[in-house]
Amino acid sequence: MTSLAYQLKRLALPQNDPSLLSRNEAASLLFDCKEAASIDRDTFFAIGCTGLEELIGIDPTFELFQSSLFSQMSKVLERSVQSKAVNQQLDENISLFLIHLSPYFMLKPAQKCLEWLIHR
Repeated sequence: MTSLAYQLKRLALPQNDPSLLSRNEAASLLFDCKEAASIDRDTFFAIGCTGLEELIGIDPTFELFQSSLFSQMSKVLERSVQSKAVNQQLDENISLFLIHLSPYFMLKPAQKCLEWLIHR
């Protein structure tokens, strides 16, 4: 392999890997793994946002996460190309969300929110 080919291979972005676009199984809390693989990102996002809206009705502090983990931007964010600082902030938001979510874990809205986070 030439030096240029090696450098290009190292620069290849994981989200451009064709094998990631066609998968037979996907991790899921609510769906069978084969069924989850056939569901698109917009559907998972809608499920998560529905769950979040239901949680906000129970506990308004969940509104904190509408502009971060459940925003339209979260649908297109690719962690693999973000800086360490951005990923660290995202990790902190996820941790804070999970701490808030823990008392409600057995409720269906909480599981809907987790489904979005698992998918992403």
